[in-house]
Amino acid sequence: MKEKIKGLRLNITISGLFSIILGILLLAYPAESLTTISRVLAGIIILAGIFIIISQIFENGFNAMGIAVGGVLAIIGLWIFMAPGAIVSIIPIAIGVLLVVHGLQDLGLAIEATKAHAPRPWLTFIVAIINILLGAVCVADAFNVVTIATRLIGIMLIYDGITDIFTVHKVNKASKIIDVDILHEEDV
Repeated sequence: MKEKIKGLRLNITISGLFSIILGILLLAYPAESLTTISRVLAGIIILAGIFIIISQIFENGFNAMGIAVGGVLAIIGLWIFMAPGAIVSIIPIAIGVLLVVHGLQDLGLAIEATKAHAPRPWLTFIVAIINILLGAVCVADAFNVVTIATRLIGIMLIYDGITDIFTVHKVNKASKIIDVDILHEEDV
């Protein structure tokens, strides 16, 4: 059991160090990290497309529809590999559009609140305008929004790695104290 705990501590320490290194890379080089991650995923998609094509030719007796699906998948993977920034930017653009739509809905509700003589309707207008502006920032500067998010994820990974190593150190120290206490009790 003690060896299993030692192995677990080693695994957690290695995992913690990996988190710290990955976090530092994401924090220091967010654009390059996103490009690398996108290209790795693109490579996996390309390989999946090629494997589908091969399996449809050799295993299923030349299935044209399966070959077409594999070809489309490989082409999408190639497109992602060639333009990784465009793919990464899709997420904040979609979120930005959602924020703008919700902001416009809030603006409509703010007008209704004014017509209904609600208290402090100007507050609702401010909230709506902030939503619209945040959405516009996401759409207009999508890659930088992803870069900021990547840096935040890097900080989170660094924190995770440090706390993992700290926890392993504390548990290791406590278990040594327990081992020493048990040894002293056995001597008595």
